[in-house]
Amino acid sequence: MSPARQISRLLELSPEQDRLVGELIMCREFAGPREVCAALSEVVPLSRQQEEFLARLWLEQENAAVEIPGAAAAVRRARELGYVVGLVSDIWVPYYRAFLRACPGIAALVEYAALSFRVGRKKPAEELFRAALEALDADPRRSVMIGDTYEKDILPAKKLGLATIWVLSRPEREYPAMARVLWDEWPRPDFIVPGTAQLARVLEELAKKERYTCVWKY
Repeated sequence: MSPARQISRLLELSPEQDRLVGELIMCREFAGPREVCAALSEVVPLSRQQEEFLARLWLEQENAAVEIPGAAAAVRRARELGYVVGLVSDIWVPYYRAFLRACPGIAALVEYAALSFRVGRKKPAEELFRAALEALDADPRRSVMIGDTYEKDILPAKKLGLATIWVLSRPEREYPAMARVLWDEWPRPDFIVPGTAQLARVLEELAKKERYTCVWKY
């Protein structure tokens, strides 16, 4: 469960408050849980127990990340093939710290990370993708987005002209998007793979086409 969803359940928020909390924790660079509590207090009053829960959640999130099997190998292969690697991510501060601890091999290969808490916008906002493209001086027509969520990863990338690889590792969460793609309401991804283990093959295929010089890892 996402931290925003956990906080929403804890505070019993209305749908509008839930949206505000999601934007809040993912789009600000907090120094620690006290700052989170102070910011949330502007949306809804917090009890001492709720503040303690938020402090524990922050600490848990700092150690919650684990590497997806095959992810590091896929990123290494991308670099070997000449791709530039960037991150485009909806993430808050403690979980990003957890990622750096859990996946140092991946983090070392990333040229630029467009993170929601730094850019101030969440996916699918165009600004988050453009921040990464501009930082790497990357042409969208020569770039490819890799993501596991169609509406937040694939669709905005398509709108910007990137090639796309949909990692359909959680199909149970993607049924509505799958239906809209099948009905031709949304554009089809350039590639669909069931997991990260298949990414290297697709990246090799793309590398043979000169137009592709950059890869994004969400």
